[in-house]
Amino acid sequence: MRKLIFALALLPAAAFTAQAYVYQAYNGNVNFDHRMHREKLQLKCPECHNGPPRHFDLGKAAAHQLCIGCHKKLAKGPAIHCADCHKPS
Repeated sequence: MRKLIFALALLPAAAFTAQAYVYQAYNGNVNFDHRMHREKLQLKCPECHNGPPRHFDLGKAAAHQLCIGCHKKLAKGPAIHCADCHKPS
């Protein structure tokens, strides 16, 4: 019983430690490393998430605004050419 309670207690923490997502795109998928962005850049959840932190899908316009906008603002990472993020699968 203790193991079950411990496992259930870890579930919320697992949501915040998700590491990688692949966003599908017609011109090549975009790999997103959540942990790297959160830890290396020391980003706080509200900087990307509207409301409680959770996985969300991004459409083209939203992704370009959120991702490219942040890359330009921080002057880090790819933000110039599509192929910087979009990689053929």
